[in-house]
Amino acid sequence: MPRIVDLGDSSERLRDVSLIIGEGLCSNIYVLGRRGALIVDTGVGNSLNPVWPQLHRLGVRGEDIVGVALTHAHHDHVGGVLRILERATPRVYIHRLDATYIASSLGPLLYKVDDGDIIEAGPWPLRVIWTPGHTRGSICLYSEEMRLLLSGDTVFPGGHYGRYDGETGSREDIVNSLRRLASLDVEVMLPGHGTPVLEEGWRHIRQAYLKASNYSP
Repeated sequence: MPRIVDLGDSSERLRDVSLIIGEGLCSNIYVLGRRGALIVDTGVGNSLNPVWPQLHRLGVRGEDIVGVALTHAHHDHVGGVLRILERATPRVYIHRLDATYIASSLGPLLYKVDDGDIIEAGPWPLRVIWTPGHTRGSICLYSEEMRLLLSGDTVFPGGHYGRYDGETGSREDIVNSLRRLASLDVEVMLPGHGTPVLEEGWRHIRQAYLKASNYSP
């Protein structure tokens, strides 16, 4: 059964932020807030990752969820959306270039976002940063106030970065996206897979940019 980590136990700035760690090929699921909650990525949504038992353990009910933000349209990040929509009717935010892959499942709940848009859900506003490379419509979500980046599959701890060999991936794009992220003031980095970085997230991002920009096949 997926494990829950209360990130507020490790950092005061992450009070009311929890991580649901999935089983198998499943993205991290971040729950921001409890009432008026925003869920960032939803995992694969299979029988091993049913989402709702974990949300209920956090005290989050269907009526508490006002938004779901998807960093990109790969199945291990979006499969759980339909699970969530069984009991809730949040706005579902995804970049317009990845929206086509899930649009038929969401109907009027789908909200297409673009670079610079602000998502007003959860405990603080989050700015959409378009970071193509892993997919054409990949995004990260940034809180300047909290110095926090939800990085999806664009950048990971330890200077790693997302694969770009998929259908809409691009090495040139991911290098440019990492360059852009490296200019941000990031203390906390919450990646789509792996362990959250609670201090000096900017170091991990700059390391990833240097690795990607110097890569030669």
